[in-house]
Amino acid sequence: MEAREVTPLYTLKALVNLQEIDARIYELEKDREQIPARLKEIEKILDTKKSELSTELNQLDEAEMARRLAESDLKAEKEKIKKWEARLSDIKGNRDYQALSREIEATRKANLGIEDEILRKMQEIEDLKSSLAGKQAELDELENGLSQERAELETKLESINATIAGEGEGREQARVKVDPSWYQQYQTIKSRREGVAVVPVKDEHCQGCHMGIPPQLYNIVLRGEQIESCPYCSRIFYYEKAIEEVALDGEGDGQQQ
Repeated sequence: MEAREVTPLYTLKALVNLQEIDARIYELEKDREQIPARLKEIEKILDTKKSELSTELNQLDEAEMARRLAESDLKAEKEKIKKWEARLSDIKGNRDYQALSREIEATRKANLGIEDEILRKMQEIEDLKSSLAGKQAELDELENGLSQERAELETKLESINATIAGEGEGREQARVKVDPSWYQQYQTIKSRREGVAVVPVKDEHCQGCHMGIPPQLYNIVLRGEQIESCPYCSRIFYYEKAIEEVALDGEGDGQQQ
């Protein structure tokens, strides 16, 4: 089989095709990079909500323990009062009787404070239970929503990876159609010019940097007889209508080669 003659227009068409694939891969990779960040954000949101819930659960445990201790203290103090009251009838001396009576009265007053503390703890416990119920409902709803989003993101990630793999195979097929020296130049320009190495010319202007170019250079690009670059941004020029008629290997017969 006779080898195809590689013309400047063929090289330009191959470079444009390669750049189109690279642009799609770039956008796919940009989308892919956002997914792990969002997945981490989801985990952080859930961890924060769970931490808030855990904090209130600990507060509830502490409040219930404080209430039980207060109830135990109150019970012990009341038992103490009963014993003292039983002793009053056995006391003969007025001084001892008055002293124990004062002790009983002081303990009763102290018990009122304990009872108030128990009531405060009971109210705190009710408030915490109400708050916990609301936070648990919020967490459940949030988990359901974020779980669905996580599943969608993981599915999207799989799809993007598969698409990138497919584009990678297409890129390799496109790369071999480009002369190695032009491919190296393409890679160099692309790395320096935000991923755009090949640009069209229009109305005597580079469509990469939008600078005006000399008419003679513009006419050379229109004819497509040789490959030229922008004197300002170094991007490789092509004329869209000229390469439209060029068919690359595997695309069928074109009007030009």
